[in-house]
Amino acid sequence: MNAPENRKRGIGNRELVVGFLLPVACCLGLYLLTLTQVHTFDALSYILDIDRKPWPELFHPHHLAYGPLGALLRAVALLFGWRGSAALLIQTTNALAGAVGVTIFAGVVRRATGRVDLSVVGALLLGSSYAFWYYAVEVEVYTIACLFLILALALLSDLLHRPSLALAAALGLAQGFAVLFHQTNVLLSVPVAVALLAGGRRDEGGGSRSSSFILHPSSFILHPSSFILHPSSFILLPAYLLPLALIVGGSYLWVGLGVSGFRSWAELSAWMEGYARTGWWGGTVDGSKIAGLGVGLSTAVTPPGWEILPLGLLVVLIVNLRGLRSAPRGLTWVLLAWLLTYGAFFLWWEPSNIEFWIASLPPFYLLILLAVSGQNAGGRWSVVALFVLGLAMFGINISAIHQRGDESTDLQRQMTNALATKSAPGDLLVVPDGLLELYLPYYAGRESVISLTQAMTASGSDWPAACGTLRGRVELALSSGYAVVAVGDALRPNPAPVGEPPSMMERFRLTPDQVADCYAPLSPMFQVARLGPGLPDYRRIAPSQELADGVGWDFRRGAWGWRGENIGPTDKSAAGWVLTPGADPSLRSPPLTIDVSRYSAIELRIAASTTARDAQIFFLDADGQASEDRSLRVTLQPGPAMHTYRLDLRGVSGWGSRVSGLRLDPVGAGDGGGVTVESIRLLP
Repeated sequence: MNAPENRKRGIGNRELVVGFLLPVACCLGLYLLTLTQVHTFDALSYILDIDRKPWPELFHPHHLAYGPLGALLRAVALLFGWRGSAALLIQTTNALAGAVGVTIFAGVVRRATGRVDLSVVGALLLGSSYAFWYYAVEVEVYTIACLFLILALALLSDLLHRPSLALAAALGLAQGFAVLFHQTNVLLSVPVAVALLAGGRRDEGGGSRSSSFILHPSSFILHPSSFILHPSSFILLPAYLLPLALIVGGSYLWVGLGVSGFRSWAELSAWMEGYARTGWWGGTVDGSKIAGLGVGLSTAVTPPGWEILPLGLLVVLIVNLRGLRSAPRGLTWVLLAWLLTYGAFFLWWEPSNIEFWIASLPPFYLLILLAVSGQNAGGRWSVVALFVLGLAMFGINISAIHQRGDESTDLQRQMTNALATKSAPGDLLVVPDGLLELYLPYYAGRESVISLTQAMTASGSDWPAACGTLRGRVELALSSGYAVVAVGDALRPNPAPVGEPPSMMERFRLTPDQVADCYAPLSPMFQVARLGPGLPDYRRIAPSQELADGVGWDFRRGAWGWRGENIGPTDKSAAGWVLTPGADPSLRSPPLTIDVSRYSAIELRIAASTTARDAQIFFLDADGQASEDRSLRVTLQPGPAMHTYRLDLRGVSGWGSRVSGLRLDPVGAGDGGGVTVESIRLLP
């Protein structure tokens, strides 16, 4: 190899390090230092799914590749001795994707404007934007999807400059992967169509542009200069569509028909369009959505309270609009089509959600920088203004992201920790819709959690069935010997504040009274308590063991987990447990561990209007079995009046060993009359 070739190779290596690897390392370091410890609902859903579910259950229809990618990362990490959650692995991957995306975007700006200063400003603006930065340090789908969109933007820019089949095919590949990480990126087909309409011609507008590849990593990866062609648009179109269709269509068909086993188009489409069919998103574009658009766009750049910075970016664009006359015409139209397409869809879908505006940040910033690059003297001041705005964004957003990711100030984490101290493993936790239903299993190991959304989803949005599910879970917990702990807002949810997206209760078209009425039969058993300073009240139903050791079971307030067999029609009323016994009726307590040395008697309050009045109380053995030698009999007084019976436990043979529960047979056999059991308690 001769000296010129050595020098040429050396220059390329320096460009690779300085133009690509060094910016990636710097940006990656920043993101890794600001990884969040406070996760969103979706992030925790992904983490728990990846940590616990088998891979065939990880294909979410709206971001098909994200779950399997997380599972792959975790599987590889396990081979090297990793024993933790997938959270850190996915966060690191997102941070890397964000860093690479920022660097490629800087290269796109460098190629489009021919200016290094604008490429640095572009990297600063994109990398410091609140939405882009936060989701680069979180466990969410948007950063990896945005990386492929930025790569697509680079390919679009090159395609406009020198059309080729290879670039069109690479563009289809990039968009295909973007769609697999978020379904809405099919919208990119609109700006791609605009580019392909201009694809039969070189985009010569905008004067000279530098051919330097500094900060343009695609030149090292996907720069098929040896395949440069100038085909017409109708040739470029199939070159783009074929890889896009193979990646997206092939993946969805494989997962839908192969992995999930759907056998009809109706099943497949219902799976792919799940979110769109709920009716929770979309709808009429009204004043609230217009207001939400402003909130979403502004917050994608900076957190609330700093709206002056996104307004400053808009002012710079407006002041420099004339500069777009000298920008590449095709690229300008592509950027406008991109912004209008994504903007129109998400204005209809959910405009206030910043995660949906991440995909619009790269074309927005590139449009501003193209406008500035087309100006002369005035453009210099605009570059300074953009640099100052970028630095302000950096300073404000690093503080905001640190605060948002600080677990010590996270109210949901504080509530989780408090609920963990107020409950035991196995206790049922009834929580409002939101983070608590995922925080509790992830951070506190409390797996028995129920919310309104879970019940409605399980019942197919059938409210009577969902109410039955909620009450059934409470009764199951109590009958199993566990407590029930409910955050107050779960028993009577509040509507969303004015201007905020509707709550899950409202999305299910329920009212606070409907939810409260569902829990009304259980409310006498709940006792109000406090979680701690600054935290909401909670309600608790004591477990059966606690009642056995304390005040006993007052059936006027509820069943407390006791279950009946052959007791006929029942009514848990203010009088107690009113029943019509059949053949061999019984009431059985939840599992107990009774310290027999602590008690000398058992008290029953019963009223009987039956002819048969031979009641019997059994002390169940360690296996939960009843026997005659572990029981006491009592003859009930006739009539509707309530009577108290105190049975002496001293000397009862079955009371001298472990007692795992109680069973009350109110009568030997029913004869059509009624029995009311008001209370049972053990006396010390």
